[in-house]
Amino acid sequence: MSNSNDRKPLEIESAQASPTTIPTDEASDDCIAEVNEIPHDVDESDDPTIGFLLDCVERGENRGNQRPPSICKVSRILRDHNESSYEPQLVSIGPIHRENKKLQEFKLRKKDYYQGLLNRCGVSKRKLEACLLKVNTLIPRIRESYAGMIENYNDDKIVTMMVMDGCFILEFCFKHEEENLYLPIKIENLRVAMDLMLLENQVPFFVLQALFDCFLTEVSFTLSKLLDVCLAPYVELFSLPSSVDSNFSVIDVDSDSTDHKHLLGYMHKRYQLAAAKSSNPNHGEASIPPIKNAVEVDRSWVKFKPHQEDVWSMIIKFQSSSLPWFWSKPNLLMPKLVMQDRTELILRNFIAYEQLILHNSYYFTSYAVAMDELIDSQQDIAKLVNSRVLVNLLGSDQEAADMINKICKNVIIADFCYSEVFKQMDTYCNRFWPKHMAFLRRVYFSNPWTAIALLAAFILFGLTMTQTIFTIKAA
Repeated sequence: MSNSNDRKPLEIESAQASPTTIPTDEASDDCIAEVNEIPHDVDESDDPTIGFLLDCVERGENRGNQRPPSICKVSRILRDHNESSYEPQLVSIGPIHRENKKLQEFKLRKKDYYQGLLNRCGVSKRKLEACLLKVNTLIPRIRESYAGMIENYNDDKIVTMMVMDGCFILEFCFKHEEENLYLPIKIENLRVAMDLMLLENQVPFFVLQALFDCFLTEVSFTLSKLLDVCLAPYVELFSLPSSVDSNFSVIDVDSDSTDHKHLLGYMHKRYQLAAAKSSNPNHGEASIPPIKNAVEVDRSWVKFKPHQEDVWSMIIKFQSSSLPWFWSKPNLLMPKLVMQDRTELILRNFIAYEQLILHNSYYFTSYAVAMDELIDSQQDIAKLVNSRVLVNLLGSDQEAADMINKICKNVIIADFCYSEVFKQMDTYCNRFWPKHMAFLRRVYFSNPWTAIALLAAFILFGLTMTQTIFTIKAA
């Protein structure tokens, strides 16, 4: 691979967006989808309302043939709970946040990354032109991916944006293990990686693949391997036991697959089971069974334990024991979640992606719902931390509990992956001995003082009985 640092910079000139005819009324997106009949004697040119309605019909028919978008703004219903989790803080990718004033400073650095990739790969002008033509052929699919959000962009401007942003992502990955002169402050590296995981801040995956295939023709690794090594560590939510970590790997994702929508979709795919859905140990249902909070589950003599599975990193299992309840506790095996500053951002964007894309697997939504049910207060956080299924790096237990409780507000779940697991646990907790053991521990052993009072009452009762017996014998 040649490296031509003395080569003249090859720049893509941004073309001005050509004027596009769009309705001036802001309500055009909510236009009527169907008009039964327009009188033939009405002159469309004399009545702008008729022309507007007919234009809405035509636009609606065109959109009806398109596939659902894969990149769009997160619904206000979700983003109102934590808007900063969906908006980039340092770099804009794609059109949605392109005009954000606070992100303009980074545009100059994007050009450095772009030129750095061309120099790294020894890209000639002829090769660059071929790549631009390749991206240009993808324009219809690109427009489809953004659901009409780039209607005011002409083709040249779209190509420029896709190539510049795609090259930035690829070069950022290459700079991951090198001395990054463009981002000498390490916190900026983390922030850029987080910006690349936002649903609103994406380029279509097929654009990344096309750029990788055009520029990196002599490398021995695939795009998926590059992403796994460079970006995946930033979005890892779970800490695996050391005995599993050396042998564990998430699903081997084929980067050439047409199923990937974008980087966020690719990272989501890594958490899916490698086996067929029928072999999923966490079969899902739309309904969520009753789930007690962590403290109450512990009172029912159920023990939380981090799982040692190498099948699926997000698996939750209920292990009952064949021995009597007082001899051996059943276990609820869970992945060990590391709660830190970026955890909420990653979870929220995975959940938003699952809410957007049809036929998606609701893995992250299911996990967040399960944690929301298990955690009601800081006492539940403390119990899970002590059980080693949770690592709290946020600070206070109350802060961690608040984050979990807010993350699933207004979220719809069509397939709760852990329904069978929590049905089994609920059945166990409602048995006679676990149920009454939980009652006793809740009422009489919830704090040291009630336990001491109960013990004192038993001692007093024993002494009274002893005194009574000796009195009767003496008589």
